[in-house]
Amino acid sequence: MFSNSSILIVDDDPFARGIIKHHLNRLGVRYISEAGDGTQAIETLRTARMDLVIADRYMPKMNGLELFCHLQANPNTQDIPFIMITMEDCEIKIKDAQELGIKHYLVKPFGADMFDSKIKQVLLSTQENIA
Repeated sequence: MFSNSSILIVDDDPFARGIIKHHLNRLGVRYISEAGDGTQAIETLRTARMDLVIADRYMPKMNGLELFCHLQANPNTQDIPFIMITMEDCEIKIKDAQELGIKHYLVKPFGADMFDSKIKQVLLSTQENIA
């Protein structure tokens, strides 16, 4: 279903990136890029178009919130769907992210069903907007 989707995983924890990559592979995603922080993600996005960015909230150099704001400020990247991932299940922090414009949030640890549901929701809504 998502075999032609290009997804960028941004997380400073290689183990966490591996888990997310595993879940994406289960969904049939073949084009997966990885970055260890927001600055690496920006470098990747300068040369590659992504259908989705999945980013951890807390990372060194440039965190997920800063990355999202940077992407929103750039006309070339402002339309890329964005999912924020964090271990912090704090209503205030989630609301802060939503006020910045982040619509999709996953709290770790998440199960396969929850992850699959969120990815399908975001990618299918994006495909519907293009069609």
